[in-house]
Amino acid sequence: MDTFQVNRTYDNVFLIFVDAAGHSNVVAHNPRDQAGQAFDLLHRKVTERLATIAEQRRVGYARPWRWAGDGGFLIVHDDEESVARDVTLEFVHRLLTLDLPHLRDEFARLGIDGSLRLRVAVHKGSIRYRGEGNEGTIYSPDINFVAHLEKAAPPDTVAVSSDVVRVAGPYADLFTPVGEFEGRQIHLYAADTHAGGAAASWLAARGLAGGVPVHGYVERPSQFEKTRMVRAAATEVVDLGTSLRTASRYLVTTERPAHFRDAVLDFLGRGGTYRCVLMDPASEATRLLSAQRGEQLADKTREALSHLRQFRQRHAALADRLEVYQTPGYPGMACLATDLDDPCALILTSPYLMTPPGPGEQVERGDLPHYLVSRSAGPLFDRLRSLVRDFATSAVERVL
Repeated sequence: MDTFQVNRTYDNVFLIFVDAAGHSNVVAHNPRDQAGQAFDLLHRKVTERLATIAEQRRVGYARPWRWAGDGGFLIVHDDEESVARDVTLEFVHRLLTLDLPHLRDEFARLGIDGSLRLRVAVHKGSIRYRGEGNEGTIYSPDINFVAHLEKAAPPDTVAVSSDVVRVAGPYADLFTPVGEFEGRQIHLYAADTHAGGAAASWLAARGLAGGVPVHGYVERPSQFEKTRMVRAAATEVVDLGTSLRTASRYLVTTERPAHFRDAVLDFLGRGGTYRCVLMDPASEATRLLSAQRGEQLADKTREALSHLRQFRQRHAALADRLEVYQTPGYPGMACLATDLDDPCALILTSPYLMTPPGPGEQVERGDLPHYLVSRSAGPLFDRLRSLVRDFATSAVERVL
């Protein structure tokens, strides 16, 4: 095979990133020597497969440029672009369909625990070669893009850019258009070949267009986790819900340690304001919601108010900055928000989903999904922040 010449720019280079998506799983479940053996096998299989196809196709240049334990970066180029294309796409196809199953069988034979899954990304672009040993220092927007694409690819798939698909020729039918990434259309080949498998894999990994990052939880985070939010707050906490019975119980508990209460007292002692907003037990919204859910919401709200009153009485020196308000409306969500006007603002929220009519039991609010949203969510954060602010300040009556 040829070698690249120093300080020469090469066009139509096929750039391949391969990564073991199950790396941490294998490392966590095996002794270090076995985990090392596992990824040595992966390295050997990847490099041997590329070398075999490159020799068969008589390609000009095909080499791994970097390898870091669980994956690496490979380059394929030829003066005839179709030759480099054939080597690249045959390589990634066989890697997923032949080598990955064989590697899994070998892991099982050797008693290596954990699942091996591969993410592969392919792009075509230009690079300026800087010489043997300097491959890792080459700057190229195309290399950056394919590195990012590999991280975005679902496990057990090959993600390729539209630049590759345009010249894919006989391999084009392997790939399904699945969406856009960093301004380029992406096509996917998935090892699971059922109808819609590639599109479903991409959507599961990347979500719908316009999505933003949110942390999701299957149920209400524990008292200790909510305590972490209060301790991280600087000036403001807003606690919004229907009755706030759970939070109010945290504040008057006789159990030790009382993590949440201690955090609230510390926050108040630092000059913070803790604003509780719950439904007016005498409002029409409370009556209607109680009837819908079949619960004594007004009684729960009065119980919470009693607990909050006890807390203020017991900690009078600090509790003046604990403000309690009633709203005549129905918030439709639970929310613990901190420092809403600051760059590090956080909103932990849960929409109040209703149980369908029928004989089933009502789902408790603590069993509903919860979501932690920060400013990184952009417009989603802004919309939630506006809703929380409105419910915490509009048409409310201070009762404590």
